[in-house]
Amino acid sequence: MHRRHLLVLPLLALSSLLACQRPRADGPQLTLEPGTLPTRAWTSAFQRPAVLVADEIFIEGPPDLVDHVALRQDDESTLYATRTVPEGLHQELAARPELGIEVRAQLDAWSLAALRRITVLARPGEVPVTVRARGSAFWAAADGSGERRENELVFQGSHGQAARGR
Repeated sequence: MHRRHLLVLPLLALSSLLACQRPRADGPQLTLEPGTLPTRAWTSAFQRPAVLVADEIFIEGPPDLVDHVALRQDDESTLYATRTVPEGLHQELAARPELGIEVRAQLDAWSLAALRRITVLARPGEVPVTVRARGSAFWAAADGSGERRENELVFQGSHGQAARGR
């Protein structure tokens, strides 16, 4: 009787293994498809060409901000750092102080130049895009339709809306 148990146990294990490997015909078939994020209109606030110059420029917005900002990095003249912080993805491009060269970036059609640093913060969630320029800030539309000079300029755009400046 002892030998019978030795033969039955491997057969039970083999039948369980085969049962697990056979597809079930009685349930719905699972089909995996790649997911897509819903599309939404990006703000039109920064679509008209303009120039913004200041000592420091800070840009913050929703997660897709990184698709609209390009920081021009040069290892010889700039210092670049990126890190995740509780507020979101933080990028900073700073000028090497000993060289006296400005740092540059692009936000959609706007050309940005800062004498010290440009900081970008992509926040989680739905937040407006805000550009804050501090220290001898100068903004001018490329078509000559207007310009502004202040110690601090702030521009803001929400998805689907044009810029509001103060």
